[in-house]
Amino acid sequence: MFERPVAAAALLLITAVASAAEIYPLGPDSQRNPDVPRGAVSHYTWTSKIFPGTVRDYWVYVPAQYDAARPACVMVFQDGGGYVNEESRWRVPIVFDNLIAKRDTEGRTALIIANPPGGRATSMAWGGADLQTMYVAAGGELYRRHVLHKGT
Repeated sequence: MFERPVAAAALLLITAVASAAEIYPLGPDSQRNPDVPRGAVSHYTWTSKIFPGTVRDYWVYVPAQYDAARPACVMVFQDGGGYVNEESRWRVPIVFDNLIAKRDTEGRTALIIANPPGGRATSMAWGGADLQTMYVAAGGELYRRHVLHKGT
């Protein structure tokens, strides 16, 4: 009785998602411009001391115009190294380079944190709970320290 409406709704959702990917072309700010200074992206890995057994890759983007004598804005991207990939849908380094060059945004750095290898990892220290559950159970302060201090 419910199978047909559920199947129809699922098909409609899949079609809508596929169409959205086709409808949204990347704009000029998502394309590498040879006349725009390129920021630097550095890759790191850390093991959290706050959430034992949690290992994460992360990247730091620093614009070419960065001046250590001036405070910099930081934008944090969670849940994926795809943001740093210049062939992905997001292309954060390219977009930031272009927006900073056009002065559409202040020079800002980015902290891009990947999911653990394999996606939703678990922590044996928390009884095998997935990491999202750990973060919520631990409360905001522990997770803030985990991100801001790279787990120290």
